[in-house]
Parts: sequence; structure tokens; C-alpha cells
Amino acid sequence: MNESTSSRIPSRIPRRSGLLLILFLVLSANLSARLTALAAGVYVDPVLRSQMTVLGLFDKLQAVVNFNPTLTSGVQLAGAIQDLGAGTVTFNNLDSVAVLASAAQINAITGLPGVTEVYANRQLKYFMAQPNAFIGADAVWNSLGITGAGIGVAILDSGIDGTHPDLAFGSKTVQNVKIVFNETDVFSTKGKPATKSFFIEELADTDTTSGHGTHCAGIAAGNGAASGGQYQGVARDATLLGIGTGDTLVILWALAGFDYLLDHAQQFNIKVVNNSWGTEGGAQGWDPKDPINKATKKVHDRGITVVFAAGNSGPDPDTMNPYAEAPWVIGVAAGCFPQDTAHCPDGLLTDFSSRGVPGSAQFHPTLTAPGSHIVSTRALTGTTLNVLDANHDLIQCDLLLSGGPETFANYTCASGTSMAAPHVAGTVALMQQAAGGELTPDQVKRVLETTARVMTKNDGTPFGIWEAGAGYLDAFAAVLAVLR
Repeated sequence: MNESTSSRIPSRIPRRSGLLLILFLVLSANLSARLTALAAGVYVDPVLRSQMTVLGLFDKLQAVVNFNPTLTSGVQLAGAIQDLGAGTVTFNNLDSVAVLASAAQINAITGLPGVTEVYANRQLKYFMAQPNAFIGADAVWNSLGITGAGIGVAILDSGIDGTHPDLAFGSKTVQNVKIVFNETDVFSTKGKPATKSFFIEELADTDTTSGHGTHCAGIAAGNGAASGGQYQGVARDATLLGIGTGDTLVILWALAGFDYLLDHAQQFNIKVVNNSWGTEGGAQGWDPKDPINKATKKVHDRGITVVFAAGNSGPDPDTMNPYAEAPWVIGVAAGCFPQDTAHCPDGLLTDFSSRGVPGSAQFHPTLTAPGSHIVSTRALTGTTLNVLDANHDLIQCDLLLSGGPETFANYTCASGTSMAAPHVAGTVALMQQAAGGELTPDQVKRVLETTARVMTKNDGTPFGIWEAGAGYLDAFAAVLAVLR
């Protein structure tokens, strides 16, 4: 009896294994077919498509779903997505919904009414002087009495250290928020709404590890309090709205930042937002339906000028940050200034500044601004920038010996198109004050281009538009052109 029973057991194992194998192959083939069908319907970002192929059956990932607002709303779409068992985050102003979903759920989402595209929640990166005299900002203050007073500048970045005297929270930095993200708290699922928002508001210091956003904020609108006015920002009397994402920035957090900006732009009179971050890919990476591009178009259409760093992948052509290539934004290349040409072997365009496409009407920087060895506010908690730029502080900018311990404690020296972009953002604030806040983003861009100074190489030949845009920022000429 036992022998007979035992003799039958081995014969069953292969059959069951075989059935399981067949079932697995059928499921795999079915999933593969569904992924193929997914591609045939709604556009799916290749990065997301790749992520889905290695996703476990019950694993979930974050993605961003774009929709046509004439066919559905964010709330309606979120409800339909939650009916599929996925989690959602909706925005108040954007035509996108963030999702936490399995591969099968993402496939099903592409079949929902109004869905147009689905993108991976890709990680983005920050693009790492005080040459106000070279761009004429000091002349704007002293000759025209324009300092940015009454104008709000948003800094969407790693955060702002509002404990810094130049960026004091409550007076200079009028609101400082930090994105605090936990999937279980911010995604809503069927019958379980989100328990927290993305943001914690009213924080003195939101730049707790990076220092990048604090440096950019000081360039745009720091008041120079800790240096007796030596290291003032371009719009030294403008106010700041800090939207902090921390060291790591992904598409979803940037979208949340733009959504927050749109909700509070009128409250803080925000006329410009600085974005010293992005991705790579040049013209091939340009996608007008990318959720970031759709969001910046919304911001532009609300009357807020959007400034982006061009990227630090030069000097080869077609290396720009694709978000800086949108026709409705201002993409900023990085230049040297005459007192410091270490990064500029040929003229005043840095060797690291990303270039556009020769002959293209779209794929090029808008203009160039100072971005080499820029001294600006140091975040007390900005470990990343403090460590990375220690050699610049001590050698190239000589902050310790020339300025003393107090200067070294409050300021740091960095290079990048990240530093060039806030020079333009600050100039936009000056222009808006001069024009009574009535300039449209397109008017701002046109004036900046027409007043920019022609840039030439050492042999006298001009830089191409694909390299330096319209030329070097001239804040004084731009403000004078719109002064009422």
C-alpha cells in the first residue's frame, strides 16, 4: 500500500509542474500581448514601458497619466483609476494624474476615456559670482531705483534655508514649503483617501541636505545682509517663495511644485519661477506632451515667466535640457564674466554650457547669463553643495582668506547653468516692477532677447544662436526697455 502510494507521487509532480509552467507561459504571453496593446492605444513613455516589463505580477510603480480636459477631469479620471485598484494623486491645476499601479493596472488605465499619455516618474537632476555689475543690475538699483520690490520669485528646487540672514523666513522668504513624500499617505485608493498633502508649509529651513536651492535663491533675490550688501541678488528686494523637493527630484514632485505655485501665485504675486534642474536628451528628448512641459505651459498661460537652466553637457551640439527647449520658457546658458574666465577658453560662453542644434529655430538657449564661479548664499544644512564646492570656495573664489570666516560661513562658490538661470529670474522681477507687473511671459522673453549683448569668440566671430542664444543678459537695458 505504501509502496503503491509512493510510486504514484513522483508521477504527479511533473504533471503539476507542467501545468504550472503552461499557466505561467500563458500568463506571460497574455501580459506581453497586453503590453503590446497598451503601446498601440495611448502613448506610453519608453522608460515606463521598460519598467513594466520587469515588474513583478503584484509590484507597483509610480507613473504620471496625462488626460484631455475636454473629455474628463482629474477627479473623474482618478475615480476610474481607483476602481481598477490603483492609487492616485490629483492636482488642482494640471491635466495630469499621478498613479501608483501595477503593470496590468497601467494597461487598463490606457483604455480609460480621456487618457492621452502615460509617463514614468523619472528622476531629474539639478544643474549645478556675483557679477551684478557686469549685467548692469547695480545700475538698475542705483540709477532707476528698481530693486524688485513687490514682486515674488518662486524657486522650485532643493529648498531654501530661511535661517540665512539674506533669505530670512517671514520677511524675504515669505513662504517656504517642503515636499514630504510617502506613498501610503499621498496616494488615494478606492475607499481610502490620502491622509496627507505633499507639502509641509511654514518651514524656516527646507534645504536640509543639498544647498542648491539656497544658492539659487540668493542669486535671484538675496538681500546681502550677511555681507554688508556685497553679495546681493539681482532683485535684492523681491520676495521669495521656496518650493523644496530635497536632494532627489522626480517628475511627480516637480508637478506637485508647479501645482502649488499655481494655487498660491496670486497670493504672493509670483511673476517668475526659477528651475535650475532638468534632464538630458537635447532635441531627441523634446516631447511637448511630457507632463513637465504641459505643466510649464499652464504656468506660462497664467502669466508667470518660466526660467530653466540649459544644462551642463556642453560644448557638444544638441546637449540641452529638453525642458529648456520649450518655446514658452526661457532657457539660460552659462557665461563667464571678464574678471573670471577660467571656464571660458574662447569668449565668455562656458565650456560646460549645453548647446542647441545649429540652424534650429527652437532648439537653442534663449540667452546667456553669468554661471561661472558664482558666490551666493550657503545653506547651513547644505552638506552636498558645501562638500562639492569646497575647493572652489578656498581656491577659485578665495572666500576664506579674502572674506574671512564670516563670509566663508555664509556664502559658497559654484558654477553651472543652475547659477545662470536665477540671474535671469531676478532680472524678470526687476522688469516686472518697472512695468507695474503687467508684462506677459512672451513680452519678457522678447525684451530679454532684443536687449541681450552680442557675444563674440576670441577671434571676433560671433557665437551662434545655437550656442549662446540671443547673447549675454543685459539687465539694465531690459529694465530700461519696459520702464513706465
